[in-house]
Amino acid sequence: MDFVREYNYTIGKLSYNFVSKEELLKMNQEYLNHDTHTDIITFDYSSQKTLSAEIFISMWAIRQSAKDENQTTENETLRVISHGVLHCMGLNDKNREEKAMMRKSENRFIELFHVKQKKYV
Repeated sequence: MDFVREYNYTIGKLSYNFVSKEELLKMNQEYLNHDTHTDIITFDYSSQKTLSAEIFISMWAIRQSAKDENQTTENETLRVISHGVLHCMGLNDKNREEKAMMRKSENRFIELFHVKQKKYV
């Protein structure tokens, strides 16, 4: 994936698991001690610039975020998929500056995806 190579990473194994909102809430409570719904939880096993992770995603939360952000479900799904990978590459989103950099990188991923898929889907 060219997007990952831009950050000098390679992909080992990325597992995407789409689960119910209840299952992701349970995971959020158990592993992160958060009692709220979320769109993604990433378990990062990456090592030496090789990405390896288990990523759990709630389509319910993605649809909610898409509505809130006035985005398509497709774009919001791509944003969340890239968000998990970006965390594995060291990007965070705990403060305003980090969130801005994360959003910029997510948008870059979405743009690249659409360029590759243009008129061929």
